[in-house]
Amino acid sequence: MYLDISTWEQTFQSLIQQEEPWAKWTLKLNENIQPGGMARGWRQYLQRAFGRFWCSSCHRSWTSAQVKILCHMYRERRTTQGQVLMRVFAQRCQKCSWSQFENPEFSSDSTMRILNNLAQCILHNYYGHNFRKMPVAPVVGLDGPHDRSNCEACTLGVCVRGSQGHIKKPTESPPSTPKPGHFLILYGNATPGEVPLELTSADILVIGGIAIFFILFIAIWWEQNKFKFKL
Repeated sequence: MYLDISTWEQTFQSLIQQEEPWAKWTLKLNENIQPGGMARGWRQYLQRAFGRFWCSSCHRSWTSAQVKILCHMYRERRTTQGQVLMRVFAQRCQKCSWSQFENPEFSSDSTMRILNNLAQCILHNYYGHNFRKMPVAPVVGLDGPHDRSNCEACTLGVCVRGSQGHIKKPTESPPSTPKPGHFLILYGNATPGEVPLELTSADILVIGGIAIFFILFIAIWWEQNKFKFKL
């Protein structure tokens, strides 16, 4: 079925409210969001799904289990309200020389899997629930390996075959889940385009060393000069 965002939003909302009855989340399509380019305070979730494409030039159709879906998520502070911006990456026909990127269609099962995974991601990250992800259903009859040259997500460097459920927290994208040995310094409200500060473990050690040096310096200085102040 074609992506009817109003129907998707209703289904998504009902999945959230099954676990959090007072929560209210919106779901909107946005073709401008970029991987790792979240506004301050947002989180990122990347999943893959099974979809079908039709070429508008030669009318050829093909299926793919590597349809990438990017979501940027934000929950209003001290409220149960939140919003999700979603981008579904397109693919091109490999048989046409000048084919354009085509948007996928999803079966009912694929649609529910996409929305359930998104709802579970939000319930886990914002409400503390366990993450019960629905895996991509086994698919037979796919034609060969993933065609990276005709995948929009691959051209942007985000389509890693087999990736599923990649969650990023405020910053790199915010970006997001800090890399091993990295720490995220979060600040401020949700302001599009601003990125929180990320520190590596080496940065933390340097800062800690400087702090200890100054503490020792002040302690030694005080021992040498405390009698002057008493006089």
